[in-house]
Amino acid sequence: METHSVKECRRVKLPEAFELPRKFGVSWGCLTQGAFRGIDAVIAEGGRKGIRFRYVLPYDAIAKRYMAEYGQRERWEGYGISPTLAEALYELAENHKIEIMIEKTRYKTYYYAVVDGVRIEGSLCYRESLRGCISEVLRRVREQREWEEQLRRERIREEVLNALTEWYFRCFGETANPLKVAKRLEEYHALCQMRSAAKREFGVAPTERDLRRAFWWDGEWMGRALSCFVTEREAVCKWGSTKWKFLVMTTTDGVYIKPESPLYQEWIKVAHSDGDS
Repeated sequence: METHSVKECRRVKLPEAFELPRKFGVSWGCLTQGAFRGIDAVIAEGGRKGIRFRYVLPYDAIAKRYMAEYGQRERWEGYGISPTLAEALYELAENHKIEIMIEKTRYKTYYYAVVDGVRIEGSLCYRESLRGCISEVLRRVREQREWEEQLRRERIREEVLNALTEWYFRCFGETANPLKVAKRLEEYHALCQMRSAAKREFGVAPTERDLRRAFWWDGEWMGRALSCFVTEREAVCKWGSTKWKFLVMTTTDGVYIKPESPLYQEWIKVAHSDGDS
């Protein structure tokens, strides 16, 4: 808020209606020529709790009276931060972090307050009552906080969805709707582990669709242990130290596999129709 020192000060007592300067320990001001839009005015300055203000009151030096009837709700528009806003900031300083900022450009000086990290323009509350001004400041702080929280959540959501998209691509080698993955993350994680195991043990990389119908089967073929990863289209099996590809046939009573060789015609049942393998 603007500060101003007057070298030649003719003291004038402030009207009782002006409570703001009194809260800052000021009961009189300096009569200054041309201080308010070319009109003589009384300037009162003060500061407390980190808040500074400059109060300008038009004054008739000849009649020795203020040029308007002033009441609590009738304040002239001054310079810098409005008087009512300054008073509201004074009241809020007990429970909120208040800062008064001045930004100067080549052509103009801007005054504003920062309440709990939220910018409040200095022009606010030229016409509002004190209670109304306090409510308006708190409303703006609350709305700004809510907006920032919404942005934060959207940013986190976007980061999570991007991470899921990247994870899905690394696991399955294809793209997917990240929202769908997020809703069934545990299921997709299990499918990813299943695909990793299939690549490690059998050297195959099935798609997500194939994985949803795939299963493991351990059994016996030609008197030796056989371990298979069975999908809808084919099965890859370990038989001793070798790997074999088997054809897959699905019937009404279950799933069967057979080596991809004309020498072997026997189908091996690996799953029943009810899914119990």
